[in-house]
Amino acid sequence: MSRLYYFVVFLILTSCKTEPNKDVYDEVLKEASQFDSDSLITFFEFRDTVAINQNISGEIKYNLGLDVKLTNIDKRYTFFYVTTEKEALDIESIKSTNHNIFIDTVGNGTFYFNTKFTNFGNNLLNGVFEDIIYLKGITKDGKVKIVKKYTNISKDVFVKR
Repeated sequence: MSRLYYFVVFLILTSCKTEPNKDVYDEVLKEASQFDSDSLITFFEFRDTVAINQNISGEIKYNLGLDVKLTNIDKRYTFFYVTTEKEALDIESIKSTNHNIFIDTVGNGTFYFNTKFTNFGNNLLNGVFEDIIYLKGITKDGKVKIVKKYTNISKDVFVKR
């Protein structure tokens, strides 16, 4: 009797493999797209008036709340692209300009950055956060799914002589 019991338990355990629910991850992606930049930027410090051709430091805190429902994170990379050359409409427009890239190496979303303005008068500090999350083992064929989120920021800066 005990052998039959163990055999039945073995069959139940091996046959009750659960597949990840695709709807849960689609819901997370939908929620991620609903975040606005005000909720994703929790702290931003940069001077309003700066001198020309000086390296100016700033600090910005990016909210890592995108992954609240993700329990399956394998790796996460967060980059902050900064430029002073033109208005940043998207990640590709910043990549096509002279820009600096800062990486969240600690994993807390805080970026200490610096930049330099080369034009007098009214300027814009433009930046884009690129948040890349790799999820493991959520497709039936074992491929990794990637969740990406882009957040733009801009700040008016006056550059004096």
